[in-house]
Amino acid sequence: MDRFARGCEAAWRAWQSAPDAVRYGALILLAIYALWLVLFFTQRRILYFTDPTRIHPSDCGVERTQETELATPDGQTLVIWRAEALDPDLPHILYLHGNRRALWRRARFFRLFIASDWGLSALAHRGFNGSTGRPSETANVADAINVFDALVADGVRPGRIVVYGESLGSGTAVQLAAARPVGGLILHAPYDSFRDIVRSRTAWLLPRALFRERYDSIRQIGQVKAPLLWIHGDKDRLIPQGRGRRLYDAALSTKFAALVKGANHFGIYTQAVFNQHIRFFAEACASLNARERPTRNVSVIDPVLPREDAKPELSKRRVPVDLKQR
Repeated sequence: MDRFARGCEAAWRAWQSAPDAVRYGALILLAIYALWLVLFFTQRRILYFTDPTRIHPSDCGVERTQETELATPDGQTLVIWRAEALDPDLPHILYLHGNRRALWRRARFFRLFIASDWGLSALAHRGFNGSTGRPSETANVADAINVFDALVADGVRPGRIVVYGESLGSGTAVQLAAARPVGGLILHAPYDSFRDIVRSRTAWLLPRALFRERYDSIRQIGQVKAPLLWIHGDKDRLIPQGRGRRLYDAALSTKFAALVKGANHFGIYTQAVFNQHIRFFAEACASLNARERPTRNVSVIDPVLPREDAKPELSKRRVPVDLKQR
């Protein structure tokens, strides 16, 4: 104990006698390391903007869609909006949403899937739309795989399942498509590496080892065997199209690109984008192993006049409080 006290006393004398520049530099380094430590343990709360608001799909004008629940191996409950395809050879979309807002904010887009008679399984990640638990990369990927396996167990042919990864959810979608034989993969405003995006915006001051949430899609995209459709807005400032292009270039499977002119990060939720790109890709993927390609109308029109903003992610409006909560 005396030796420890003497050591502390000697260190304090050395600190007092050190030049001011050395002391200030040491304090700055100590503050940086303390900040890194805080970020390491709190990054999930900083990264994910959860929205627990739970609204039934029928209250958003999404027809023939039910709200179902799926238990996870670690004791959490996932909420899923589920609709069956009206033709056994039509696509079944497994939708993995991005950050911010719950499923009801994507209702306008889901109605286009439903109007096409497709199947839909929209997974609410943990902390969103009534799903319990806290989101993380590990949990999100495991949950997506569990939903895919549950669909296959229910009789949905894997070749019909087209995984749709939106924004942050694109990282989950890539890992799912690398792990399971999906029919197709749609990447909506994706990124090459979430970790590198954050580091580039912080002047690369954050070390790689700091990140527990990495979403390094660029490392997994080469394992994807399914056809790929990349959709990006050329005015996207949240995730620049160059990030998506780098991921697209690294893909080794059959791939298609759709650059939406004039669209920002949220401008892809349109009927035109659906009719011109998504619909033909998804139905082509589903028909590869089908008895015959379904004959469909050339275009699909949203059957419900949307109440929400045309850019739902940017809207500050809330669903009226008198909507039925189920």
